[in-house]
Amino acid sequence: MHLHVNGVVKRFGENTVLAGVDFDVRSGEVVALVGENGAGKSTLTRVIAGVCRPEYGRLEIDDQPAGFRTPDDAMARGIQVIYQEFRQNLFPNLSVAENLFVREEGRRFGRLLVSKSAMAAETARLLGDMGMTVDPQVKVGRLSVAEQQMVEIAKVMTHDLRMLILDEPTAALDGRESEELFRHVERLRGEGVAIVYITHRLDEVFALADRVVVLRDGAVALTGVTCELTREKVVSAMVGRTVDDLYPKQDNTRDDIVLSVCGLGRRGVFEDIDLDVRAGEIVGLGGVLGSGRGDVLRTLFGLDRADSGTVSVHGKPVNARTPAQAIRSGIAYLTPDRQAEGLCTGRTVRENISLAALADFGGPLGLVRRQAEKQAVDELITELRVHTASREVAMGTLSGGNQQKTLFAKWLMTRPLVLLMEEPTRGVDVGAKAEIYRLMNELTARGVAIVLVSSDLPELVAMSDRVLVLRQGRIAAQLHGGDVTQHAVLEHALEAAA
Repeated sequence: MHLHVNGVVKRFGENTVLAGVDFDVRSGEVVALVGENGAGKSTLTRVIAGVCRPEYGRLEIDDQPAGFRTPDDAMARGIQVIYQEFRQNLFPNLSVAENLFVREEGRRFGRLLVSKSAMAAETARLLGDMGMTVDPQVKVGRLSVAEQQMVEIAKVMTHDLRMLILDEPTAALDGRESEELFRHVERLRGEGVAIVYITHRLDEVFALADRVVVLRDGAVALTGVTCELTREKVVSAMVGRTVDDLYPKQDNTRDDIVLSVCGLGRRGVFEDIDLDVRAGEIVGLGGVLGSGRGDVLRTLFGLDRADSGTVSVHGKPVNARTPAQAIRSGIAYLTPDRQAEGLCTGRTVRENISLAALADFGGPLGLVRRQAEKQAVDELITELRVHTASREVAMGTLSGGNQQKTLFAKWLMTRPLVLLMEEPTRGVDVGAKAEIYRLMNELTARGVAIVLVSSDLPELVAMSDRVLVLRQGRIAAQLHGGDVTQHAVLEHALEAAA
């Protein structure tokens, strides 16, 4: 297959999102499509997938016009897309097997030609090929985010696949799972599948892609063969400037302990977690998927119930059985899934930012002091450099990076003493990452204690003062100073599995 996008223009109202884009990908080729949030990558994907139609320009497959009116038209030509918000395409109350074959159309007298046992066996085979041992009968809603991502990837393998578009495919995966994904990308390339790989992780771009196409402001800013490009040149094309220090870590650690965790345990998930975090310190939690790193944060925030252990903030015992109790104790939690758990995309930017601290603006008769709320929201929008037309626009209209900064603003509004951060830069571009790291430095300078969980290993190592490595639900190592390296984190995280 040779897909060629020729001079495509796409507008939404007065906003031109794609301004005459030329793009092509051939069978057996991996093309990395990169750019800042809002550069037009998602819109280009939707044009190729038949989700939206351009005002001008055309698509060609093997030199023949291929104007898709619906996603089914694109899928009939072998084009499959795995979107960044992939969970919207899964049915949480159906089994893994049912999700994989939900589009199966072969029916006879209301029954599938393929029996449930055969469907389960085929599901087990597909997942086994991807290194997964998930029960085909388990409901998808019970799986972790990373496992759901792998199920969505497996689902496209059940169709005639000629071209695959992957939008931030490793955002929910740890290092080991990412390696499995890379192996499948290499296999598909070898089978002649054309692959468009959208990511903000430049290490993946240079490891996987044959060519790189950079979009900026809806136009192609750079295109070239990967081996002839440098990381600096790609970043410069993405943001229109150089980013000299991607991880601008500052040491703001003080002596006083803010968060103290002793013997924390949750049966079957993690146990005997001892953790002290000082004012201005960033403590990273490393480990592979299933090590318990994210579960510790959810338990500290009251989303899950601990079975043992004690937690205190500035020496005061905390019994966070609910998020509301955690917030009152000065604990905030930046969830890894901003769409499902962090933000209300149908509500305004203002409503999202003030939601967790709305009680602070209470007036007579329980009414909200709206003017005070608006002023506080505007101050945070300015401070965090959230790019939005107004505080009253719907959250869903913002780019991923600006949604993430709005999520930061929501928790800053609560004036936290402890900030639990899980995958804080997932799905955001290089420029937005730099903004988030700047905010982390500003927070620690104010004395906020941060606990960081990130599957982006360079980020975890560069932005943490200390790293505790979890393995099978227990702390396997504590790394300080020069011992905090990517190699050391991986070595301790995988030691038992070796």
